[in-house]
Amino acid sequence: MLADGDPRLAAAAPFYGTPPDEPDFSRSKAAVLAVYGETDERVNATRDAATAALKRAGLTYEVKTYAGAGHAFFNDTGPRYNAYAAKAAYTDLLSWFGDYVG
Repeated sequence: MLADGDPRLAAAAPFYGTPPDEPDFSRSKAAVLAVYGETDERVNATRDAATAALKRAGLTYEVKTYAGAGHAFFNDTGPRYNAYAAKAAYTDLLSWFGDYVG
């Protein structure tokens, strides 16, 4: 939805997501909170490209990296769950959506 520029999307919060090759978010108007785990090497390898694409699109964005957290740190049903990072990310998520969703 972010890449498609759906005008109904006021805010987005991709958690440890990888963007498509050569991401173009120029049609979007969403405020983006990009969430990363510090030790998620595969996804973090795409962070700079994603951040550059958000900047090129002129979007409001913030990149948050949670210390000690790996991929899937927010999934409380899996072995990689990190309660401390998940709680911090959830607090940040609620604040972000509170600021950008009417």
